[in-house]
Amino acid sequence: MTSIRFSPNHNLAHRIEWLPWARSTFERAQAEDKPVLLSVSAAWCYWCHVMDETTYSDPDVQSLLTDRFLAVRVDNDHRPDINARYNVGGWPTTAFLTPHGGLIGGATYLPPDQFLAMLTELQDAYRADKPKIYEQSRDLLQRRREHARRVSAGPEVSPSVADHVARIVAGAYDAANGGFGSDPKFTNSSILRFVLHLYRTTGEDFYAAMLRKSLDSMADSPIYDRIGGGFFRYSATADWSEPQREKVLEDNILLAQLYLDASVLLRRKDGRERTGYQDIGEQTLKYVSDCLYDPDLRGFHGSQGAHSDYFALDDLDRSHAAPPPRDGCCYSSVDAVAAAVMLEAAWKVERGLGKRLAQIGNDVMSRLADASESGTLTHVHPDSEPADAATLLVDWAGLLTGFMQAHASTGNPTYLNRAIEAAAAMVDRFFDESDGGFFDIEADEEAVGHLQVREKQLPENMLAVRGLIKLYNATRNEDYRQVCEATLSAFAGVFREYGEFAADFGLAVDIFCNPIVEVTIEGDPDDPSCRLLLAEAAGANSPNLDIKTVLAAAPPLAHVCLDTVCLPPVSTPESLAEVIAGANSQQESPFQDILRIFPGG
Repeated sequence: MTSIRFSPNHNLAHRIEWLPWARSTFERAQAEDKPVLLSVSAAWCYWCHVMDETTYSDPDVQSLLTDRFLAVRVDNDHRPDINARYNVGGWPTTAFLTPHGGLIGGATYLPPDQFLAMLTELQDAYRADKPKIYEQSRDLLQRRREHARRVSAGPEVSPSVADHVARIVAGAYDAANGGFGSDPKFTNSSILRFVLHLYRTTGEDFYAAMLRKSLDSMADSPIYDRIGGGFFRYSATADWSEPQREKVLEDNILLAQLYLDASVLLRRKDGRERTGYQDIGEQTLKYVSDCLYDPDLRGFHGSQGAHSDYFALDDLDRSHAAPPPRDGCCYSSVDAVAAAVMLEAAWKVERGLGKRLAQIGNDVMSRLADASESGTLTHVHPDSEPADAATLLVDWAGLLTGFMQAHASTGNPTYLNRAIEAAAAMVDRFFDESDGGFFDIEADEEAVGHLQVREKQLPENMLAVRGLIKLYNATRNEDYRQVCEATLSAFAGVFREYGEFAADFGLAVDIFCNPIVEVTIEGDPDDPSCRLLLAEAAGANSPNLDIKTVLAAAPPLAHVCLDTVCLPPVSTPESLAEVIAGANSQQESPFQDILRIFPGG
């Protein structure tokens, strides 16, 4: 996309009476008999800012909107539930709704002339044939209901499902450029995480090649910010050469984890880790901790915007320029995940950075623990949402993940107790006891429009499953395992529709269907012997691998528990490898030799 710069003085979008998504807004629309314009925007979205500075600043647009419509502005990160139901293909989403919240139609970015034409056409159609518009919107809502019902528990999930997902992922792999799919090309850390898991558990060179090609291509391209650290959200081209210069917390924290894990795994398994993976992971974590972490809020800003040419500057010029602003808010779901990654990474990076990551991770999880215990947890922090904002599954799934990692990293029983409470709240508020799986929002009989349909989103369901598996491993409460089984079963009939984005499902199935191998590394992360033990554990080919760390002044030891049987501690990588190999010797891999299917990868 061509870069466009606008002076902030040209942004007059605030002159529009932007109303919140609330029942009162739609009641007013019904009373005034006006259709609703829904603008779904985001702090990181470059073209959202362009549309504000052009289309929504146009006086003719403002006049027509004021006279004939009610305008609602929703931030994607504040209300992912609304975005999931009304996004029409990207950001900004420009959707037109009936006064009752039914979807009429929409588009993404529209310049002033096209937007005026659409407004006029929509207004004419609404006045001329209102019954037909309502009938069509009701049909769309009914189809959405029927689509949501398809995610329903069925037969027991087979371990072979993970192999099926692996074939789908391999089919989407871009062998020329790395990554998956064509343009626009996204970093897709969740898919790469599954590929890394496949390589660790199968040892197949094909997965190593996919992993290296993707990580190398991203690291060597403009999608990676070599000056400031961190990755941009996507490239307009398949070869990563035209990045859209916006940085999102969730992308960066998961990519940092991926590069660090790949560094350890590739070096441990074949000694061929490319120099720099460790550095890229550390630099990305430094970017997140320096730029996005806010010690006053004890949370992470959700993104850094792209509506300037700042990131295109060289090092010297950038040092004299004001950086793009950060999102003013933090989000509980990604805060918890980011804190979990930092706590885990604290043992894998240079010690100075590691101590800082551990402190940040503990500070964030401590705040979230206090909020969840006191009943003051909100999706957005500081809370700026209307009183009827939805409570979201993704926050509780993220909390569960964060608490379990905090417990694994500190041994503090308080975090395990908070995890148990988070799981109970998550199941009580969101779990579908009749058909399995978790709804993304709580039930609300007065919900407006498409929010009447509670949906089951695959990514957050799989986040919940992975957290519950860890909680089951820690408590042996069979209820958690049964909820996981019902959730995975609910997606067994529909996962193919997600294509390569079913990677999260494949990963969760492979973890669930295999016995737990728990490795606790006890020692000092500054001790090279301790790091060798950690690297050996990280390379274990057990699908359901849970690694914990305990800070101790004594010589490093590794404690291995195979399901419910704990073995005597070992002190060398060789001994640790033998213990883990013994645990896996009786297990048969569900994965076929994929090199025979995809030769030359």
